[in-house]
Amino acid sequence: MRAIPKEKALELLAKTLANAPKTSSFARYFLQRERPLERWARDARVVTEAIFGRESEQFKEMSLRVKRVTRLGAVVPKSEECEGIMELLRSFSFEISELWSDEGVVKSVEYVQEAVKTEEEPVNTQSKNVFLVHGHDHGRMQAVARFLEHIGLNPVILHERASTGATIIEKLETHAEVAFAVVLLTPDDIGSIASDKQDLQPRARQNVVLELGYFLGRLGRRRTCALVVKGVEIPSDYSGVLYIPIDKGDGWKFHLARELKAAGLPVDLNQLA
Repeated sequence: MRAIPKEKALELLAKTLANAPKTSSFARYFLQRERPLERWARDARVVTEAIFGRESEQFKEMSLRVKRVTRLGAVVPKSEECEGIMELLRSFSFEISELWSDEGVVKSVEYVQEAVKTEEEPVNTQSKNVFLVHGHDHGRMQAVARFLEHIGLNPVILHERASTGATIIEKLETHAEVAFAVVLLTPDDIGSIASDKQDLQPRARQNVVLELGYFLGRLGRRRTCALVVKGVEIPSDYSGVLYIPIDKGDGWKFHLARELKAAGLPVDLNQLA
C-alpha cells in the first residue's frame, strides 16, 4: 500500500472526477483530434496507481476499464465505460474515507473468528455454488446470476429449485450447502421507525434481510456479500460491515469477483477483461 496521505488521496480523486467530460459532450470529445476523453481515462489510471500502487487490485480494475475506453471505436460504449470509471473513482473515495487512517495506511480489519462448523454444516470450499438471495428486482437478480455463470460459478436461486413439499425454511436449508452467498438489497419495501412515520426509507424485503442474517451465521462474514442499491437502508446490525454498492456501470462486478476469489472460489479475474 502506498503511504500517500488520506486527505491527498481524496483530493486527487475529487479533482479527477471534477475533470471528467460531461456525458452530453462525449460525441464532441470523441471527434476531436486530441481525444480528451481517452486522455482523462488515462489520468484516472495514473491517479489510481499513485494512490494504491501498481500491484493493487484497484489499479488492475481501473486498467481494465481504461483499456476498454482506448480500444473501442464506438461513441456510446466509450461513454458508458467512462461513466463506469467515474463510479469506480467514487467507490475508491468511499473505500478511503471508511478504511484509511489519516496517514494513508489502510486500517487493519480484524475478523472475529467464526464459530467452528459442526459436521452437519460444513462449508465446502471447493464448491462453485453461490447462493443468490434477492427480492422483487428480478432484472438485477438475472444480471448477477449471469455474471456468476460468466466467471465459472453456479448461482443457486431458491425459487428455481423444486420445493418437494418442504417449507420455505426447509427448502433454504436444503440448498444452503454453498461456498458463498450474495445478497441483493434492492428498494422493494419502504418503512420507518414508529416514532417518525413520515421519514420513510427504501428497504429490502424482510425475507432478504432474514436470509442475509442466516448466511452471515452459517457461512461467516468472509463468505457473505451484500450488493446494495444506492439509497436502500442498511440493516442496523449490518452497519459497519463493508458492502458493495451497485453502480450504474459494472464496477460492482470486479469488487464481487475479488471477494469471491479471496474466499477461495475458482475465479479468474482475467475473465473480466
